Amino acid sequence: MNCPRCGSKNIEEGVSIGKSAETGTIGPRFSKGLLTGVAQMYCDICLDCGEITRFFIKESTDKKWVKKPGSFGAK
Repeated sequence: MNCPRCGSKNIEEGVSIGKSAETGTIGPRFSKGLLTGVAQMYCDICLDCGEITRFFIKESTDKKWVKKPGSFGAK
């Protein structure tokens, strides 16, 4: 894979995405009955220019994905 910004092949793959101030996972939400879950998100980063070349999840995509905003009062 080449970086779309600079063309480099120096790509670090599978870097986990996380929060620094709060606990929890950043990623797409899905419904699990009355509860919701969050799929851990990962990215690939160009080590030469810092461009994030893709975001992805590693778990199954066969889920009931939540498409509405999650924050209280969000529209």
